[in-house]
Amino acid sequence: MELPESALEFLASLIGKSKNTKKTYLTVIKKFHERVKKETFNEKDILKYLTELEFKGAKQSTLRLSAIVLKKYAKYMNLDVSKIPIPSLKNEPKQIYVKEDDLEKFLRTFDNLRDKLIVRLLLFTGCRVGEVANMHVEDVDFARRAIKIVDHGHYEIKRQRIVPVDEETLEMLKSFIRGKRNGRIFELSVRAIQKMIKKKAIAAGIPYADQLTPHKLRHTMAIYWITKGGDLRTLQRILGHSSIRTTEIYLDYDFQDMMRVYDRVTKNFVNS
Repeated sequence: MELPESALEFLASLIGKSKNTKKTYLTVIKKFHERVKKETFNEKDILKYLTELEFKGAKQSTLRLSAIVLKKYAKYMNLDVSKIPIPSLKNEPKQIYVKEDDLEKFLRTFDNLRDKLIVRLLLFTGCRVGEVANMHVEDVDFARRAIKIVDHGHYEIKRQRIVPVDEETLEMLKSFIRGKRNGRIFELSVRAIQKMIKKKAIAAGIPYADQLTPHKLRHTMAIYWITKGGDLRTLQRILGHSSIRTTEIYLDYDFQDMMRVYDRVTKNFVNS
């Protein structure tokens, strides 16, 4: 069935959301309307739909996503949403990032300049995979060692910004573009980069390779930044977070690192 006008209006109101996020919202709302088979709905319809999803064995992450999207949709329609629960992700695996012991062997598996450059841009600039795929030659300021993250139409950029880049990655970039003055640096899709990262992680023998994605490399950069003493405000600017609260989630990893050191040192207190 075609989506009702109300659904189209809600989707049009998602200003600032990425193309992937908008696509996800569209999929959830479309499936919901296909199931309820009516334009007008209420809170009970959503609860019934979520119960059916759970009964059919939907993943916890799918249930949570559906509940979040439909609750926002209903709220937009001025419906009562007080009884719609948001399922927790208690069964989800812990946050994945490349551990220090695995980083060197992971990087060694990238055996051509293009792939080496892509993984370094993900790891050393904290860019999203779509931002790397969308990157143009004219975005790079070699003199200032900086890259402008802007929207060229291939991938919607949430927050335009400038990110610094290390000298080694910059030299690799010079070699790769070889005098090219404009246009996309990499003729690869986001999906192709995702597949490449997972393939290399498996080749490196990383235990959590099947869960390693380009976005986890962005997490890796942020976690290393915090645990190695980088400040939160600068990290916020590099990652392009509009709120410092989003960046603060990485402080948990700094705390975990502190607790490991604490446990290692204090266990010898009694015997010293």
